[in-house]
Amino acid sequence: MAIDKYSTPMLDQLETGPWPSFISGIKRLRDEHPEERINKMTNSLLGQLEHSYETRKGYWKGGTISVFGYGGGIIPRFSEVGKAFPESKEFHTLRVQPPAGNHYSTA
Repeated sequence: MAIDKYSTPMLDQLETGPWPSFISGIKRLRDEHPEERINKMTNSLLGQLEHSYETRKGYWKGGTISVFGYGGGIIPRFSEVGKAFPESKEFHTLRVQPPAGNHYSTA
């Protein structure tokens, strides 16, 4: 199923130049990933990022949920413009930090 792609003229400029662009990677996921859910979410993410560049404002809010004494946790992110870009209204990151050496004993 074809999706209606957001117009992204400002993001397209980030693909020009000698350096690799994260925009190219997101567009590749939007266009080539086999799951429709991923195609829609990355398209919505590109639309929101273009909107953010146009208005010069970041629309992500959130915080951290840490596991005390371990360093791991979850970084939740919620979009303030989730109604305009519903497929990418939430992004959460799982943070895993291995323990330092000699921290645990196997005895």
